[in-house]
Amino acid sequence: MTLYTVLVQILRVINHLYFVEVRSTGRSRVPDTGPVLLAANHPSSILDSVLMSTALPRPIRYLARSGLFRIPLVAWFFRQMGAIPVYRSHETEHAGVRNRAVFDRVYDLFESGGCVGIFPEGQNSPTLQVAPLRTGAARMALGAEARNDYALGLTIVPVGINFESRELLTAAVLLHFGEPICVADYATLHRTDPEAAVQQLTADIQAALRTQAVHIEDQQAGQLAEDLSQVMDRDRVGITHPTKSTTGDSTTSPSLWRRMAQLLLHWYQRTTPDDSYAFEQRMLHRARIYDVLRWATMHAPSALHDLRVRVERYKDHASQTQLRYALSHSFAEPRERLLRLRMTLYAVLMAPVVAFGFVHNVTPYLMTKLIARRFDNEAVRGFAYFVLGIGTFSATYTLIGVGLWRYTTLHWLERTAYIALLPPTGFAVLSYRRTLVLYRDRILVRTAFWKHDDLVSFLRTEREAITQRFQALYARFLDATSPS
Repeated sequence: MTLYTVLVQILRVINHLYFVEVRSTGRSRVPDTGPVLLAANHPSSILDSVLMSTALPRPIRYLARSGLFRIPLVAWFFRQMGAIPVYRSHETEHAGVRNRAVFDRVYDLFESGGCVGIFPEGQNSPTLQVAPLRTGAARMALGAEARNDYALGLTIVPVGINFESRELLTAAVLLHFGEPICVADYATLHRTDPEAAVQQLTADIQAALRTQAVHIEDQQAGQLAEDLSQVMDRDRVGITHPTKSTTGDSTTSPSLWRRMAQLLLHWYQRTTPDDSYAFEQRMLHRARIYDVLRWATMHAPSALHDLRVRVERYKDHASQTQLRYALSHSFAEPRERLLRLRMTLYAVLMAPVVAFGFVHNVTPYLMTKLIARRFDNEAVRGFAYFVLGIGTFSATYTLIGVGLWRYTTLHWLERTAYIALLPPTGFAVLSYRRTLVLYRDRILVRTAFWKHDDLVSFLRTEREAITQRFQALYARFLDATSPS
């Protein structure tokens, strides 16, 4: 077993403990064998390569800027992971000459059926955007095909890395693998006009990336898309999305060790399959709404203005009565009373568990946030959360364990159980807070004497009007953009 394989296995466990959810769709679009170039957006520095490596079974050789190799220990680690330094003129002398050797090395990797990862933006992505791409990925791919008379079979798979929020210490992440791009399709153009082929392939990669990753050019429209995604119910609006994707690994019978590892990971699982699918659909739903709004900016400005006014009025009315989240579900269904009872029992019964988790996890949580926020760069800050979180929580749990063994008379099984409860109860705190925010108006202790039937009816009518107007706008968008 190589060092790369060992590190990836360790990082998979850490990812599972650190992130609320890591979900990937379209992994089957990455061939198991043969030359592949993974082109991804770059929202969170080195963390992006960690997420991609742990999502795929085959090893990935990343192209990384040479500045990361200046520290000997870090350079050794990157080289063991198969990273290849790329040189920039402002960081090193003779960058052009040295990069020609890099290209030759990548060509050799492709010719041996290797998988290479690259972040073609050349920098960390702006918030909720994919920056204009540099041409290096296209030049590398076309150069490899040209060296093999365009018979290499190289494909480029666009990968969208979508964070629920780069500011959250333990965010949810969606990796979306898009349709492969066959580099040989550009052979005719590359033979006659290499530069035009490079520009065309770069443009196609960028378009594919902006489809797989959330890309919002107009921040005002982006906010409206976020508001609409909260106001409307996806099924009622009729926006279609891909069917459920399978994210499991191999279908072969797992070994005893693998079964034990899966059991351990399941114990720490904080989301159900339905929760995971809902997160994926929420991300896709928001991006689809934004596509409609972006189209409406140019082609239906009056309808967009009317929709914006109605959404702002709805938000104002909902915030005045603190019903924004409660109104995202139907009040007319009989199961509403059962849901209220369930949420009330959850709030009461989970309180002691949450209190235990809060007391033992709040200090490392706050320390991590306080230190990481000293980094001005948002993408670097996201990676700092990851690294610092591992250190602060591990140190805290170690100190608690030492204290239990040295200063208490508990049985060793009781001490072990106490320490083992620290991570899951910490996650329970985060889950508890999210759940109460979402369902706070469903908890009977809080709303036992709260009656707003007339107001609920009025706001439901407003929401239906918003939904109808968006449906009409969505129908116009489909008519205008669907192939005839």
